[in-house]
Parts: sequence; C-alpha cells; structure tokens
Amino acid sequence: MAKIWADQRNRPLAAAHLNHRLRGSQADADAQFCADLCEQLSIKFIVKDEDPRPLARSRGAGIEEAARILRHDFFRNILAENDNLHCTATGHHLDDQVETVVMRLFRGTGPDGMAGIRPVAGSVIHPLLHLSRQEILAWLEKNNQPWRTDPSNLDGDNTRSRLRRELLPVIRSIFGDGAAATPARLAGLWESDLDFLEQSAQQALSALAGGQSEKNVLPLDQLLELHPAMAARLLRLWLTGNNLIEPARIESVHLMNILAWLREGTSGTTLDLPGNCRLKRDFNLLSAEISGCSTPPMRNAGDFRILVASVKGPDDPVSFGRSEGHGCPSGRESWNLTCPSNVLNGNLRVRNWRQGDRMQPFGLDGSRKLSDLFREQRLPSSERSGVLVVEDDTGILWTVGLARAERTRLLQPGHSAVTITVALRAAISQSSDTNSNTGSNTGND
Repeated sequence: MAKIWADQRNRPLAAAHLNHRLRGSQADADAQFCADLCEQLSIKFIVKDEDPRPLARSRGAGIEEAARILRHDFFRNILAENDNLHCTATGHHLDDQVETVVMRLFRGTGPDGMAGIRPVAGSVIHPLLHLSRQEILAWLEKNNQPWRTDPSNLDGDNTRSRLRRELLPVIRSIFGDGAAATPARLAGLWESDLDFLEQSAQQALSALAGGQSEKNVLPLDQLLELHPAMAARLLRLWLTGNNLIEPARIESVHLMNILAWLREGTSGTTLDLPGNCRLKRDFNLLSAEISGCSTPPMRNAGDFRILVASVKGPDDPVSFGRSEGHGCPSGRESWNLTCPSNVLNGNLRVRNWRQGDRMQPFGLDGSRKLSDLFREQRLPSSERSGVLVVEDDTGILWTVGLARAERTRLLQPGHSAVTITVALRAAISQSSDTNSNTGSNTGND
C-alpha cells in the first residue's frame, strides 16, 4: 500500500525494522523477510538490533513498554538523520484500536486516553486504523503477498494478548459480533471532541504566553481563572510544546498536582516533575526550566553499585550543598552526592525503598518515614518501589535524587569529604576496580 502511494505521488519512502531479539531465530527470520521484501520492491531498508530487557530492568518497566520506547526512539532518530523523510507510518489497525481503548478503560484513563491511537500523533501517523486485521489479510491474499505472524500476539501472556484471546470473545458472545468494534467508534467520537479542546487550549495558551517576554513563563492569576480541565490541558501544551518534558512522561496526576500546588503554594517555592523539569512560583509568575538535579528514573537496585571517592572539601560548603541539592546526575546512568567523610559508618549499600524506611532529612530534627516524604513530593505510589536508597550501618543517608540525610551536611570548609556515586554496574566497574586498590569504602546488597 505504502509503495503504491509513494509511486503515485513521487514521494520518498523507506522501511524501518527494529529487531528486539526476544524470539531468537523467529525474530531474525522476521528481519530477513522485511529485508527481502524491501529489496524486491526497491525500498530503502533500515534495520537495527536492540534488546529491550536492559531498559526494562533499569526503569522498572515491562518488556512491552521498554520495546515501545526503543522503537519510538529508533523512528525519531531515522527522521532526524534523513531530511527527505518527514513522518513514521505504523501498521496499527482497527483491532489494535479496540484493544487499546478497552485496556485504557479498565486502567481508568481520562478523555485523552479514551481517544485511543490517534490517526496523527506528532510525527507518527496510523493510516490503517479504519481497517480490521481480517480486511488487511484479505487484501494481502488477493495480491498474493505473503506475511509474517508474531506468535506472541496470539498466545502471549501480556495484557493485550490475554484481552484479545479471553475478553473480546466474551464481549462478542454477549453483544454480538459487531460489538467488539464499538470501542473504536467511541475513540472516533473522542477524537473529534479532543480536537476542539486542543484548539481552545492552544488559543488560551497563546493569549497567556503572548503577554510574557519569555516563552517559559505564565501569569498565575489568568491561569488559575480557567476551568481546571482547561488549565490542565493548557499546562500540558505549555510543558510539552517548549520541550520541557516528554509528552509520555506528563500524566493527569502531575497536572492536577501542579494546579493544587499553585493554589496552595507561596512565592519562591518549586515543584519537580518527571525528567529534569522544575517549576517555580515567583509572585504572579510560573516559570519552568530544565534542572541540573532531578528525581532519577525508577530503578532496580540489583543493577547498581556504589563507588566512594575521597575529595577535597569545598571552600564554601553551604553554597555547594545548595547547588548539589539531593544528589546530581552525572551522565544518564549515575548520581553523585558529596558529604563529610567522618559521617560514614561501615559498608555502604544501595537497595530499593521498603515500606517502613525512615531517615532524618536535611534540615529536620527528627526522623521521617520515606512514605511521608514521597507524599509531600507527590511521587505516585506506582513509582515508589523503584526508588533507590543508600544506607550504611547507621541507616539511610541518601534517597537518591529525592532527599539527603541531615548528617550528610557539609558543615566546615576544608574538612575531608567523599563523593558517593551510584551507577549502573557496567558504567562503574572500571572505576570500582581502580578504587579497590586505594582502600575506598564500597559495597552493595
């Protein structure tokens, strides 16, 4: 279909395939099938191998989610490297739309989620959404075109496969064969309504931001006068449109938390969002910036190790502590925290947060439950199990990227200090080997 379209309009066309190598020889055969077909049709073929399991472990995500992230990154990179290619067309069809809407319904999604797979989503288009899988197969048979089938789509144990195999047949048996397509019609209705809401939100954003000299600033009084639903939609457009946060990382709960903070907070306060985005309230202005220190992605502690290196204490410990905050990222897969060397007691360990964990946060007299700190920082409960903590024989001294213990405060200039680095094992192995010869205090669970 795509080849016919490209030939009729004299447009450039390429095919892309990311082999996740999850099905061994079957996955390799899929890649070879694509390569052979593209050669037969004289279509440029771009292929890459990338296993999603390391990403899934590091983010505490499922294999399917990690694979989807890698595919979208793969497609974006291709568009960035090829000036003559302007969008990615996927093969999602009507049955995929039905399954997506049903899954989101039972997960409690909002209006945007109920619109399902959007026909146009940024640089990704879905031209086959109006066709069922059976209609596509019938067209292939009519044109004598072989195809490949991923067996995991039929007998896999993930949510989508079970829904396709177990739930949708029950729906058809109760409401009739045509009932299974109803969620797709619902998505179409939502699509029309959301287009109107998006246009209205964009107009409201232009009106608010147009009166400011900086694009990353909004007037609070006008923002809070809007209906909460419109204000939330405007905030999403503002944050994603200015590349302050990836669209997939900003959820409804974050937007509601922002509005609650703006209504209750005071001037000078800040709020950290997923990624490196930090909001600041300054009298009647809301500003946003990419912060150097941020909450790290959720992690599996088993993938990490600790390195402790002696360093010269900063000349101005107070200013240094403020700039370092709760620990700064150094690269994509490691975080640093500097503290006095004499506060460490025994071997350091990194692990994931557990229910009942406590620490004495920086600036407080007594200990607090980490679960209370999570609530104060509006960290969703679904993300808390992946939070990393560093402890010694005295207790927790660092909740990575979220809070440091009072005992890690740098009190006196010139005193000996250490920098604690938490990093992926692969990233730190060489440094750990070097420091083991100098008596560095390292350890892990």
